[in-house]
Formats: sequence, structure tokens, C-alpha cells
Amino acid sequence: MCGIFCHVSQNYKNNPQVPNEWDRCKDLIVARGPDNFAERIERLNEDWCGHFAASVLWMQGYNLNVQPVVDSFGNILLWNGDVFSGTLAQDNICDTDAILNSLQSSSNVMSVFQEIQGPYSFIYFQKSNNCLYFGRDIIGRHSLLLKSNTDENSLTLMSVANKQIKGIVEVPAIGLFMMNLSNSRVNLACYPWREPDLRFTDVIEALETHLNVDIDIKETIIDSDTTTNIHLHPSIKDLECFEDSFHFEQSYQTLEYLLQNKDIHERVTRLSQILHKAVEVRIQKQPKLCKNCIKLVLNGETVTCDHAKIGILFSGGLDSAILALIANTYVPQNECIDLINVAFEKSVKTSTNSSVYNEKQIVQDQYDVPDRKTGKQTFLELLNICPNRKWNFVEVNITQSELQKYRSSRICHLLYPLCTILDESLGCAVWFASRATGILSTSNRNYESPCRVLLLGMGADELFGGYMRHRTILKHKGWNALAEELSIELARISERNLGRDDRIVSDHGKQSRLPYLDENVVDYVQQLKPWERCYPTDKMPSGLGDKLLLRLLAYKLGFQNTATFPKRAFQFGSRIANSKENAKDVSDRL
Repeated sequence: MCGIFCHVSQNYKNNPQVPNEWDRCKDLIVARGPDNFAERIERLNEDWCGHFAASVLWMQGYNLNVQPVVDSFGNILLWNGDVFSGTLAQDNICDTDAILNSLQSSSNVMSVFQEIQGPYSFIYFQKSNNCLYFGRDIIGRHSLLLKSNTDENSLTLMSVANKQIKGIVEVPAIGLFMMNLSNSRVNLACYPWREPDLRFTDVIEALETHLNVDIDIKETIIDSDTTTNIHLHPSIKDLECFEDSFHFEQSYQTLEYLLQNKDIHERVTRLSQILHKAVEVRIQKQPKLCKNCIKLVLNGETVTCDHAKIGILFSGGLDSAILALIANTYVPQNECIDLINVAFEKSVKTSTNSSVYNEKQIVQDQYDVPDRKTGKQTFLELLNICPNRKWNFVEVNITQSELQKYRSSRICHLLYPLCTILDESLGCAVWFASRATGILSTSNRNYESPCRVLLLGMGADELFGGYMRHRTILKHKGWNALAEELSIELARISERNLGRDDRIVSDHGKQSRLPYLDENVVDYVQQLKPWERCYPTDKMPSGLGDKLLLRLLAYKLGFQNTATFPKRAFQFGSRIANSKENAKDVSDRL
């Protein structure tokens, strides 16, 4: 994970000056990569000069790779990402080098990024054709922000901004972008990931209006069958197994029965295999050092690190529980896995009899929110399934005063340009959780997780039909409409969630890794019919029909109780959000 920044302009080609945007966001950029920081100003051609800067969180290769990277041909690369699989994945060198080497040897920049499997955002200046390329991966898992100033004739790109920098917009994950520096004015072109559709057109038009720049649409990067996959109404045979399962009193009995079906069992087994690989590579691809020991190694010391390196944002719900159990397979047995559970202070009526109602009980009641309860329940189930693993259940308790302090001084900038009440509540919850400072439930001692990798369950609801609206759509509009909704939600997840969450988590010098959004997981689940992913009908209540395929996997892995926990929104489970507020309204607290 890195923080990257680029500003190209003509205004300071003869008298280089640090752009105002850099002064305002430098500390946020640096926080993303505490292992190294460097910047440089380059004369790109007769008209344009560029200011490039990067902070580095060392995650791949035997040695830390300093950025910006400038090769012998004058090409400049800023890379914020991970190549997890595919033809460019290598275990022995930093992926930054692998990407740059491929770009040097290819005449087609777009073909290189087509081969990458993993999350990324990047900025690349190719000297030979005088072009600046930038963009995000096809799912949009890493943040990249953009500002165009046509008055000053400048373009600015950055991982994270500051709300004082006006005119910022997220680079949409609809394709890769290019600015031709042979032109004397700011200009943009887009190479779409896939054949442009109505949504693509809407996004481009909105971007052109915001930036006041026309965008030239180039050829599509990925050649794919553009035929719409129509999901007709399921046949009686498709649903007979589900219909036969409704007579059981207990939800786990329904799951047991469904797993006896050959087709369902094969789907669950295949999903398990793919998800295991996604978790494994996200655990293995790192220097095997915690955030404390890596400082010693970078100072030239030799250390043996057996501290926790993997943390999981752990509400105790289905998504995080599955990730924790799979992670147990790939983390060495002598290492802890940190399960990070966040709760926000709520008011508690105390008894006048202080001898009965002690201080410890007051604190416990203040943070006895729904996610804390389910977190502890799932923690106990994990202990039974994996008794030889040392799990750290980290209780992150946040007071209202601490929430107000960091929301106004730090989190508001990380969220920008997003600003709704929903963005605020989710952003604050994820920021404090990923900071991972709290107390250990087993010993009640203070603890700050030293892990540098956090596994998050983002994407599970969009893939497996986990929201209440999925149930409503199916009830009123049918399976076709649900299939379309699931497709739309995955397409929009980059602009709604992923850029924001990347900016939030990375502020602590940690990297978020999202196994459910691994390309192979996404490709497999998307080819399934909607009723093969979920069955949110009246006969299958919340906690069973929603994310049914994932619940079946959880049960197969060993979870009996957790497999049937109802879906609960993070902002409500942690008690940060007020259910009386409209989540789509602009927050006046940011």
C-alpha cells in the first residue's frame, strides 16, 4: 500500500514551486506509507512539469522499493497496489518492479494492466509517447482522486485529499485514463474496461461536467461477450430442493438438508476452494513482519517476528467469521490472529448503589452494543472449532468525545469528497476499528494490534444478496430484477464504498485486503443464478435466505450458530449511527 501524488502543470516549469494541493494533503499521503517517503520534480517536456511523490508501505518483495520509480528511459511510475495472481505475479521481486518491467517491454500500456489480478491505483508517465496514464483496477478497490484546474492548466492526482482542496472527484473505476502531454492544454481520454453502456455514459458525462474537460473515449480494454445474461424465472426443478427445506424448525437443519443436495454441495465446495485461495494469497504476500519489527529490519537489525501480522475487522457476523476461520489455515500456529471489534459509547442509567453497580460493569454496559454481543458469541464458537489457535479478541471502545475529536480533525478529510451521513458513520467505525487500539477481552489489558494487514468482508453483501432491499426487490419484481440489482450494486461498489474504505484504513499505515472481491471469487459468483446465491423469500427469513450460499459455506466449515446470524448493518451494530437520520443526507458534522 502506498500514498501517491502527482501534479502536472505549466505554471512552474521554469520556476518550480510546491503546489498548494501538496501542502494540504502531504501528511495524509505520508501516513499511508510509513516505511519510506520520496518526492521529485521532473521536466516532462517543453511544456509540462510534474511533481511526483509517494509514501511506501512495504508489502511485496525481499526489499523495500522506493517510489517514485524512474527507469533509464525516463518513464515514471507511482504504484499503489498488489499483484496477487495472474501472469505478472512473482514471489521474489516487488510487484512495482514487475509492473515497470512489463510496461517497458510492451508497446501497449493497456494490455499490461489487463493482465493484473489484484487491487491497485497507479500513475504512469510514458516518456516515449508523452502520455500520463492513471486509473484504478476494474473493481475499484484502491482510492485515486482527481482535480482539474483549467484556469491554471493543471491536473492533480492523489490517493487522499483534504476537504480544503475544492473540486476533488474520485477517479471512476470504469476504465483507465490518459492525458496527452503533447497538447498544450489539459485533456483526457478514457479506455473503458468493458463495452460502454448507459451507466458508463452517465459517469463520463458527470465527470466531464465536474472537471470542465471533454473526455475522448478510446477502444475497450477487455474484449468480452456483451450479450446480456438474461436470468429467466427459475424452473420447478431449480427450486424444488429449496421448497422441500421449509418444514424444518431450526435454520441449521435447513442448511444441513440443503448441503445434502449434490448441486448445492458442489457450489459450496467450489466457493470454499476459491475463497481459501483468495485468503491464502492475501496472508502470504507480505514481509512476515509486524509494524514494530519491520522498523527494526529497515534499520538494519535482524529479528524473528512471531507477533500478530493479520487482523480481521470482526463484528462477529457471517462475513468476518468465515474469513477468520479460513485465515486460521494459513497463519502459522505460533502467531496470534487479532479479531478487532469496535463499539461506540452509549448512555447507561446507573444505580445509586455504587457497591452493586461497579465501574467495570458500567464500562461493559456502555459498550454492550449488538456487534459486541455477536462478536463474543462468534469468538467462543471459533475457540471451540480452533482450540489450538491464540485469538486476540480486541475490544475497541470509543467515547463520544474521542469520536468528535477525530471526526472533525482527521476523518472528515479522509472521507472527502464523500460527505453523507452514511459515509460519516461507516467511515468513523472503520477508522477506529482499523486503528485497532483497545483491550483484550481475555485479560482486560490494554492492547494495540501490531498487524499491518487487515482482512475485511467488503463485497459479500453485494455478491451474495445480503441487503434487505434484495428481499424487497424479489418480492415485488421477481428474480430478473434481483439479478439486475446484484449486477448494478457490484458495478457501483467502487464509488459507494471501496475508495472511501481504502482511504480510511490506510491512514493507520495498514493495508485492507478484501478476499470476497478477489477476481476469481467475483467471476465465479457472478456466473451463478441469483437463486443459487441467495433465497430471500418469505419462507426463508433473515439469517437464512439472505446470503444463503455463504451461510451454507459457514455451516460446512463448522459454524452452527454464526451461520444463521441475521445481517446487521455495521453502523447500527456498532451503535455509531442514529437510525432516525437519513443516511443519504449531507452530514453537518464533517
